[in-house]
Amino acid sequence: MSSAYRAVLTVGSAACVTVGAGLLALAVTMSAQNRPLPADFGRLPVTASGASAATPAPAVTPPPTPASAASASTATTTTVGTTDRAPTARVTPAPPSAVAIPAIGVRAAVLAVHAVNGVLGVPGDPRELGWWADGAPAGAATGTVVLDGHVDSAVSGEGALFDLTRLQVGDAVLVTTTPGRTVRFVVTARRTYLKVDGLPPDLFRTDGPPGLVLITCGGPFDRSARSYLDNIVVFASPAA
Repeated sequence: MSSAYRAVLTVGSAACVTVGAGLLALAVTMSAQNRPLPADFGRLPVTASGASAATPAPAVTPPPTPASAASASTATTTTVGTTDRAPTARVTPAPPSAVAIPAIGVRAAVLAVHAVNGVLGVPGDPRELGWWADGAPAGAATGTVVLDGHVDSAVSGEGALFDLTRLQVGDAVLVTTTPGRTVRFVVTARRTYLKVDGLPPDLFRTDGPPGLVLITCGGPFDRSARSYLDNIVVFASPAA
């Protein structure tokens, strides 16, 4: 990481953007750094027919909207690959305790986080990931397991999700639960969302087919707000 790049980051855990669906709207300007957006790809998870977006925690999700993250106006949607949803493995649902993503060399501990004033919590250590404890546990037959994390830190360097944009369709995400069982997911899609517009409510479903999302920040860095301008979201489905 170059010294110029480090210079635009804030100190400590505040170096990364806060993620969540109820993000504070900011007046932002493009950074001279102008990091290019990643190419989005893949097929978004199929939602249950007739199911509405769940709002178990109003502080996290906006009011229900038609269940279609693919139709979100703020998402870039260039399809380069598809993967069908596989059956859910028979694992007793439990909170996740660790995540491994072999394709990008990630092994990270997972801590429970909650939403406060519309902002999803993130562990202070960028090497750790947060699990939205008001959402689906790993291995659940319905709902989305929501994991988030900092992309980097001026103090600690690269975060666990620094290379999230390198994931491709079919890559494995292995979630270990507190009892020590492993739930395997496969990547199906990646999308970029403008932070000022928040995230689609479908990301925080507690009903519908099971799935997993990984959320971090990315895109251009706004020096004045000390924040990246985008949220990067990777979608994954349970493997057989």
